[in-house]
Amino acid sequence: MPYAILRFQKRKAGGVAACERHNERKKEAYKSNPDIDMERSKDNYHLVKPPRYTYKKEINRMVAEAGCRTRKDSVMMVETLITASPEFMNSLPPEEQKAYFQMALDFISERVGEKNILSAVVHMDERTPHMHLCFVPLTPDNKLSAKTILGNQKSLSEWQTAYHERMSSRWNQLERGQSSMETKRKHIPTWLYKLGGRLDKQYEEIVSALSDINAFNAGKKRDKALELIAAWLPDVEKFSKEIGKQQAYIDSLQERIGQESDYAGRMRDEKYQQELKVQKANQKIFELQRTNEQMGRLLSKIPPEVLEELQRTGRNKSRER
Repeated sequence: MPYAILRFQKRKAGGVAACERHNERKKEAYKSNPDIDMERSKDNYHLVKPPRYTYKKEINRMVAEAGCRTRKDSVMMVETLITASPEFMNSLPPEEQKAYFQMALDFISERVGEKNILSAVVHMDERTPHMHLCFVPLTPDNKLSAKTILGNQKSLSEWQTAYHERMSSRWNQLERGQSSMETKRKHIPTWLYKLGGRLDKQYEEIVSALSDINAFNAGKKRDKALELIAAWLPDVEKFSKEIGKQQAYIDSLQERIGQESDYAGRMRDEKYQQELKVQKANQKIFELQRTNEQMGRLLSKIPPEVLEELQRTGRNKSRER
């Protein structure tokens, strides 16, 4: 099922120039994003033309005109990525694609103010057509506040719902992805990553110890393997239990990354470093799942009576402590 996609990224003063270079194709080459085909860049087009000079100069002019106070860490601009699932977007004829982006532009304009939009450019030189729309987060009472415009987690969920309602009014096959509030997604705890890494290392030691057992050293080597397994087992049980709790989160990530991989995975320019960090964090989650499956395979090879004895011994030791 295709999804209507809307993503926001807040930009402080230091990130504005890099954003502009990417959006307006002001670089001669994009080694960090090989999916950009410079020969097709001539097909890119604007629905809102960029400022006469630079994003930064125009932002400063607008902020000064509004009489806003700013801090060093103020959000000066919000970049919006607008697209849809690749199979849907690439199936639309060019005039329908343009209508899609125009409808999205109208939706954003109504909410943030047409006069606050710096630029809206459609990129046709990558695999999936998408639009970068940048606006200055000026409120009706002339305050610079991305927080007021975008709101909290609940407000962002409402943004997504309203966006989907608007876009699906014309393209009714579009679905709305579930928000984090609806799926109850939460951060994977750091200790789980560390435990997964430690279990991976112990797994290799146990497999090595088991493979070394032969007819001549069975007693000694077997005792060593059982000792390793006994120390490893409590953490495996703890790890598997936590992974079970996180399964809904992992499933939602798999679904979301599957929907977005065609465009999000290719956002490798410097202005997308934060998105890349998120992608890497998500990959770690899948590695945890792989570790859990690996542990399960090893446990299945341990005779049930041996496993039961090790578990009973481990519980007794815990009580003694």
